[in-house]
Amino acid sequence: MYLYSEIYSDIKKDILTNHYRAGKPLPTQKKLAETYHTSRLTIKKALKLLQDEGLIYSQQGSGSFVRARATEDDKELLPLDAPIGATYSHRDQNISSKLLYFDARLPNATEQKNLAIKSNEPVYDIKRVRLIDNRYYSLEHTIMPTNIAPLDEDILKGSIYDYLGNRGIQLTDARRILYATEADAETAEALDIKKGSPVLVIEQTAYDQKGHAFEYSVSRFIHDHSRFVLNIHRRLPNL
Repeated sequence: MYLYSEIYSDIKKDILTNHYRAGKPLPTQKKLAETYHTSRLTIKKALKLLQDEGLIYSQQGSGSFVRARATEDDKELLPLDAPIGATYSHRDQNISSKLLYFDARLPNATEQKNLAIKSNEPVYDIKRVRLIDNRYYSLEHTIMPTNIAPLDEDILKGSIYDYLGNRGIQLTDARRILYATEADAETAEALDIKKGSPVLVIEQTAYDQKGHAFEYSVSRFIHDHSRFVLNIHRRLPNL
């Protein structure tokens, strides 16, 4: 086992046993590097695994903090500040996809802007219904440059992020816009709800570890099937 994996497992154990408490900061990367007699780069890899699992979150200039764990009352709360997909946010449940549409075309102006690409750079156009434990969860409309990775229908039935991760492309950052609207005819049919029903919409631009935008998506969620939470940490001035 790699050292960073051992460190990840050790810190995870300390989080789950409340040695590191929810809302409190972890030791600095420098301190952790000294504790485990390793480099800060190795510590960063371990912290990345913890962040991907939703156990910690980072605040620029403030360090890493332990995320509050779900209880029986809020186990369906999904973190808005963690750039993860349904496969990770619902990792203890059965995730499946129903592919509605898959093709390649040239991008429109909005897609060019969000993906920082030119008008002659082709993109994948993907529409999927995501199901959790065989229950309708969301309708995803995903736009992705074709030069990111080759895709096919079999890949799209599973986790795109897992597939890209195996090719060395990791989702590390995301910009999200949230708003509520009414289900149009397409959304209503896809999610088996009435036209005009309230839905939550999340527009997302996803970035890889090099800061390159590789996905622009618009996801629509059934209003009573999903709840989201945003953890906010305010850094107070030293007095």
